[in-house]
Amino acid sequence: MAKRCVVKGELCCLQSLRKLALAVLFLLLPALAAAAGTPVAVFPLQELGEGRNDANLPFTKLLVERLTDRGSEVIDLETVIDFMANNRIRTLGHLETLNISRVRDELGAGFLLLGTVSQLKERPEKSMGLTLNLIRTSDVRSIWTYIGSMSTGEERRMLGIGEPQTTADLQRLLLDEIIEQWPWQIIKEEPLAAALYIDSAVLEPKYVSPGDEIHCRVRLRKTWPAGEAPRVFFKADEQLYPATVSADGSTFEATWVAGEESGTFSVILLVEWPRYGRTETTILGNYVIDATPPLFELELPSAKIFGSLPVFNQQLEIKPRMLVRKPLSHWRLSIYSEGGDPIGDMEEAGNLPENIIWKGRYNMGDGIYEVVVEAWDMAGNMGRASRKVEMNRSLPVVSLGLDRGDDEEFVVNMEHDGRVPLKYWRLEMWTKEGRMITKAEGQELPGEIGIELSDSEKDQEIQGFLFYEDILGKKVRRKVEDLLPSLKKKDDTKEEDTGISEKWVEEF
Repeated sequence: MAKRCVVKGELCCLQSLRKLALAVLFLLLPALAAAAGTPVAVFPLQELGEGRNDANLPFTKLLVERLTDRGSEVIDLETVIDFMANNRIRTLGHLETLNISRVRDELGAGFLLLGTVSQLKERPEKSMGLTLNLIRTSDVRSIWTYIGSMSTGEERRMLGIGEPQTTADLQRLLLDEIIEQWPWQIIKEEPLAAALYIDSAVLEPKYVSPGDEIHCRVRLRKTWPAGEAPRVFFKADEQLYPATVSADGSTFEATWVAGEESGTFSVILLVEWPRYGRTETTILGNYVIDATPPLFELELPSAKIFGSLPVFNQQLEIKPRMLVRKPLSHWRLSIYSEGGDPIGDMEEAGNLPENIIWKGRYNMGDGIYEVVVEAWDMAGNMGRASRKVEMNRSLPVVSLGLDRGDDEEFVVNMEHDGRVPLKYWRLEMWTKEGRMITKAEGQELPGEIGIELSDSEKDQEIQGFLFYEDILGKKVRRKVEDLLPSLKKKDDTKEEDTGISEKWVEEF
């Protein structure tokens, strides 16, 4: 009877223990689910052998199985291998930053595990070496590493009980050590510090001068409960600028002063969760500090240089040529008289044009003018270039004289009275009856041309024309009888209408 009571007592105890175990199991289920945390992508382990780099898939599968059995959520190995094929990843033990980001986007993995079997030998004694690197995909940061090695010689035990005899035994011991050191808590807490989702980002201005203010504002889609909000900074030019947060906890902004050094500087959003030892970073954009004005010069290809100034007639072509290329916000062309009085200007947005044509305006007369071009870059720096030019619209003047030479010969003298050199002249003379007396042409004056007249022709009116053109393109054609009053019957000098306007037309 006593024995039976003991049995009943044992049965009652067993039933109580079973109920207690079930209760504990139900209590632990949420914790075990939470322990699984974020999925981990285990990439095939690299194996270093003699003269080859290969994948050790058998041990990789064992590692995946052990992690899965202990409650870690691991992405299927075949899925990882398909990902490698699709992204043309042909190396093991290492992964580029771009591909790490793709692991997060395409596989949904919060972590990835890379590793190398650095040693796997059977002789002279069985040994195995292994290195592992667990990387967080959100910020491409190594959060756990493992370096281990074992050999049958190092694992000698008293009485030889439980000594590893094969490499499979060494693998089992290494797996036990890995599972023991696995960063369960970090993986568990990863979902609490969610990835950044940026709704909008404003960085202005794009171009600044040293000392100008730069403003950055970011709106994040994710908000955090009280006590779990991260610290937010903007990083620029190796400096951290704390962000102020809006009342709803979603908008962060900061203002800082641009430095003295010219260059392009990136702005990085930096979000810290001190509680989880985690930092998220993302590049928002960049700005340019520009402390130099636009550098350019003015070329005047249509003007002719003689004396100390370029001279033009009908129109002046102005070609601004950038010495250092940079984008411009706007530019302005101004014309000033020799005394400094403004004549007119024009202003346009954007970069300098290839050329500008100035034709003058209204009743502007001959004289010296200053052409000024000003340009502003995106940072507000102003550059200036100017040239003085002479406008000369006066028609060239050539005078003719007729002198009696030796042996009853007459000499026609031609002189150029203008300041602008001639480019070409042509003289033809004939009698009233139509006999050609002389025909000559050239480029320079003064000059003398001898002509012979018979006694009957000396009293006749000599006819003909003189044509000349200066280097500015101004052309004149005049009658010989108007230029030689001593041989004309009437004294009236009148220039032939050349069709050249004596007035400027509005150009801008």
